[in-house]
Amino acid sequence: MLRALLLLCLGLFFSNPLWANSTQPAVAIKDPIIGDSINKHLLKRLDTDIIRSEMEASIRATRKFRVLSRDKQTLKAVLDEQDFANSDLAKGDAAGSGQLNNAHYLLIPTVQDFKFYRKHTALPNFDSKYKRKDWGLLQISAQMIDTKSGQIVTTFAMKGSFATKNKVVNSNSGAPSSVYFAKMSKQISEQLANKFVAQVYPMKIVKRTRTNQVIINRGNDGGLKVGEKLNVYFAGEALIDPDTGESLGSSEEYIGAVKVVRILPKVTYAKVVSEEDPEGFPMGAGNILRKP
Repeated sequence: MLRALLLLCLGLFFSNPLWANSTQPAVAIKDPIIGDSINKHLLKRLDTDIIRSEMEASIRATRKFRVLSRDKQTLKAVLDEQDFANSDLAKGDAAGSGQLNNAHYLLIPTVQDFKFYRKHTALPNFDSKYKRKDWGLLQISAQMIDTKSGQIVTTFAMKGSFATKNKVVNSNSGAPSSVYFAKMSKQISEQLANKFVAQVYPMKIVKRTRTNQVIINRGNDGGLKVGEKLNVYFAGEALIDPDTGESLGSSEEYIGAVKVVRILPKVTYAKVVSEEDPEGFPMGAGNILRKP
């Protein structure tokens, strides 16, 4: 009974003890909620474990957050190991208790739309010959919650899809491969990671070089592409709602644009292509960059 209560109360979050002293924010992703509009016949094709796993992997790949597991089997395994650590069989190097941490941010995904179909069209003048095409769509929204205040910071919207080329087959049965579902889940997860990073850590100019280029605090995991154009803004004073006292962020003034020319593991170089007022408001360190 005590152990069950511990699992319930600490069904919180698990993190690797090696990260215990890290200053990186911690994020946890709940099991995706399935919206009421989803076709009940497609539920067996909708693997929420894959969605959550891909989301965790994509956010972990940014190297900017600690990703804490909310998987029940993982939490149970941790508690089992902690039980062992407290037993007479342990040598003192087993996992100790107290390694379950809270997250700074919680992501709650909801599947808004899901389609996963295979279409067969009989070929005229051929017996048992069909033209087959597979296609699918996955749309997910994810609420970002600040666990300290309990407030919804924002809601991200993502979409993944696929469509195969027509193929002549001898049967009109079957369903699309689960590989396509995994690909859509990865598309969604990469979009979520990019949006989440941009929300917590806006793209900023680190330095302006003497060759009229700027260095950006994004590397090859930042979702940027060579040739991509980014708008540059000057972040002004904080905006406060006069009625509620709530922070509305800061005012932003467009000051120019840059074009990505080189992407390194940790930073990106971009060429200045336009500047509104190079004398009064020159582009430089601290300016915010956003995709158009």
